[in-house]
Amino acid sequence: MPGGILATRRAVRRRGGVTAIGVAVGLWVVGLGVAWVIEGPVGGALSFVLLVLALPVMPVLGMPAAGGGMRLLVAIAGSGALWWFIGQIAAGRVSRHPVVGWREWTREFLAVGLGVWIGAAGGLLLGALALGAL
Repeated sequence: MPGGILATRRAVRRRGGVTAIGVAVGLWVVGLGVAWVIEGPVGGALSFVLLVLALPVMPVLGMPAAGGGMRLLVAIAGSGALWWFIGQIAAGRVSRHPVVGWREWTREFLAVGLGVWIGAAGGLLLGALALGAL
């Protein structure tokens, strides 16, 4: 390991939150790419689901039923803070072990992040039911 075990543990502790935001940005970019590659309603729906997974605060703010630039900015800021917090929680949990790496961080992040993704998808389903789309 370059830098040793302690340097890797320190890097995971310091960069856990930023890495989690990077995962969310990656989901957002993939969502935009899907909208660009797959045209029509299927591509739009799949893209929107990926964007909601990247910005899980959107359903809490009533999006897409109520839109607006200010709501989108609040969703971006709130989701960024949420992902940073989750990344730091995952980093804190894995740094208790003697040997820590990004693989262990990813496992912890997915365990916590999966709950957020399920909640965001549930919010979408609930919104679709309330609007009569399903």
